[in-house]
Amino acid sequence: MRANAAPLWEQILILAVGPPIMTIFWWLAARAWAGAVQGGTVSDRTKRRQKVEFYVILILMYAVGGGMALYAWLR
Repeated sequence: MRANAAPLWEQILILAVGPPIMTIFWWLAARAWAGAVQGGTVSDRTKRRQKVEFYVILILMYAVGGGMALYAWLR
């Protein structure tokens, strides 16, 4: 481990808590944009689509975070 690297517990915490927080920020921005475009009320179709997109983005965030952690560990 390099001298300037974060402690292991902090790295694990960031990997566990970071993706849901970033995904929630994305969801809030997407819902606000949908509300602005649709005149204040978001349609059920958009809500269903955003629910699926939320989980897809969450999974991708965990995959990217895990890949970065694996790369840093192997490097």
